[in-house]
Amino acid sequence: MFAGHRLLAPVLALVLALPLVACGPSVTGDDDDTPDARTDAVATDGPTPDGDEVLPSRVYAHSGTMLYRIETSTMAAVPIGAFTNLGTQTMTDIAVDRNERMVGVTLDRIFEIDVATGSSTFLADFTGSDNLTSLSFVPVNIADPDGPEMLVAATDRGNVLRIDVSGQTATATVIGDYGQHQGMDIISSGDIVYVKDFGIVATVDVGNGNDFLATINPATWAASVIGTGTAYDKIFGVAFWAGTIYGFVDGGPGAGSIIRLDRQTGAATLVASGSIRWYGAGVTTVAPTID
Repeated sequence: MFAGHRLLAPVLALVLALPLVACGPSVTGDDDDTPDARTDAVATDGPTPDGDEVLPSRVYAHSGTMLYRIETSTMAAVPIGAFTNLGTQTMTDIAVDRNERMVGVTLDRIFEIDVATGSSTFLADFTGSDNLTSLSFVPVNIADPDGPEMLVAATDRGNVLRIDVSGQTATATVIGDYGQHQGMDIISSGDIVYVKDFGIVATVDVGNGNDFLATINPATWAASVIGTGTAYDKIFGVAFWAGTIYGFVDGGPGAGSIIRLDRQTGAATLVASGSIRWYGAGVTTVAPTID
């Protein structure tokens, strides 16, 4: 999203048997990220591994120009590599399917991303009137989580969109709406994420003020706001891993935070902060649901 206002977040529904999850802001300023930012975000009270053997996390997050893997046992942001072939644009969101295939978007282009290097290859132009930001892969049939998936996104008008790619062009179709909360429209504030056996959550706005966590009904795409707010604004990335929901906050030039979001209360807890401006995040749709 651009600083000072939120952009529409259309849905990308790629007919690929591979899910991706993430979303993010479009910011025009320079990033304060460097490839040696391995210890840029160190947790103050992050989760610890449980058990003798813990798989390394595959939570991915990014600035406008750089891809990172978040080591959830320490909350260190491990740099993977710089995005390529973006021209003057920045990456506004990523999504990862069940087979670890990653797709990313700028405001009007879609890229395939190498998860090992961050290298980006152009896939398609987006022809819709909305800018691309918040994204997640979800099953086409929610009752068949192992079946084909579609890529969806939510907009700052509360619409949920599906995007289909044909050749080198992508188009969007409205498939639902976030609805209202206490008589006010619920709109996307930055991200939406689906994980098998967990469900769908999103960060949303209800009027002006800080972001809320919400659960999403995939039958109607209606959002149910949780609690009284996160006390954070610009939560442009959301991911889930081993029972924990993570939020990635754009704090403005030279600043960013990682927070933990409580699914029961919607409250946020700061777990890491540093100089990376977070634009989005993503995780496989078959991420583990418990430690």
